[in-house]
Amino acid sequence: MAEARDNYKKTDLKLELINELRSRSMTRNDIKNFLSNQRKMLGKVPVTCRNPEKYTVSDKTVKRVIDSIDELYGDQLDFNHEFKTYKLDLHDFPDTINETEIQALDVALQKMKNNTNARKSLENLKAKLSTRLYRKIKHTEPTSAIRKIYDAEQNINSNYAIVGPQLIVKFDESVKTLLDSAISKRHEVQFKYYNKDVTVQPVGIIHSSNNVYLIAYEKNAKKDIDRPRHYILSAISHLIDTKQWFPDDRHFSLQEYANSMFGVYNDGKIYDIEWLIKDTKTIAVAKQYLFHPTQQFIENPDGSLTVKMHTGGLHAISSFLTTWNGQIIPIAPKELIDEYKKLLSNCLNSIKK
Repeated sequence: MAEARDNYKKTDLKLELINELRSRSMTRNDIKNFLSNQRKMLGKVPVTCRNPEKYTVSDKTVKRVIDSIDELYGDQLDFNHEFKTYKLDLHDFPDTINETEIQALDVALQKMKNNTNARKSLENLKAKLSTRLYRKIKHTEPTSAIRKIYDAEQNINSNYAIVGPQLIVKFDESVKTLLDSAISKRHEVQFKYYNKDVTVQPVGIIHSSNNVYLIAYEKNAKKDIDRPRHYILSAISHLIDTKQWFPDDRHFSLQEYANSMFGVYNDGKIYDIEWLIKDTKTIAVAKQYLFHPTQQFIENPDGSLTVKMHTGGLHAISSFLTTWNGQIIPIAPKELIDEYKKLLSNCLNSIKK
């Protein structure tokens, strides 16, 4: 019976702290004082304590309670590194938010390049909204079959269909949840990747029609190769949050990184890409596309259309252009033309005479 009372008091103490963290930001010292006062009220001061009025819980106890709440709420326990404060954000996600509105944030971010503070705030807002929206997706099995992150928001019914080849991406949902938390807190993670042990600093997750990838920097990578790497989520196993915080020295922006790629391919170099379209019907169709966030449409005097963009991923661009049946012609840079010709040549050579 005594043990049951002690467990009840521990739970009650934690609930009081959770309610307090919902109402205000607290430093570790604030939490320590709060727990000390609550323990006095609950009669949990050790008998051996000579002066109960001056009793305070230990730093080890504070850490244990914070870790316990962190395990319960994950990314909803926010830590402000500037002020060293904790805050619980347990508000329900608004039902009216949708993927179109989140995409509108991307457009706003593109127009805020000169306003660093506003851009940073908007990026944080987008990250939180995207995470909450993803958490609304419910699954009946421990693994996810995801084609697009927002499919679950579309009220799939008899009026909704997916056409064309699609790779069904499967991964353990707990992996995604743990990575979301580690990314928001800038914690290093350890995992096995194709049976290789790696330690990385995670900075984002990107979804494509073909797969879901963790974007992360290898810990202790040499400066000349210190650039983000892609890890397929379904190949990650034995994932552990090390709780080891890493600084934001690189000032990494997931949106800017995504804008440096065509699809999810990144060949480590950015090019000034140019396409040419002569056919009037193809021009009309192309104007309805967002090929890339940096794209520009230039109407030429002869009626043709030039499409310009600033990105990498030459192989992905070449593969995409082949689907336009020669109506979109790559004209710059030379590396893109060479890659396009190589791809077509490989396709022809693969067919036996």
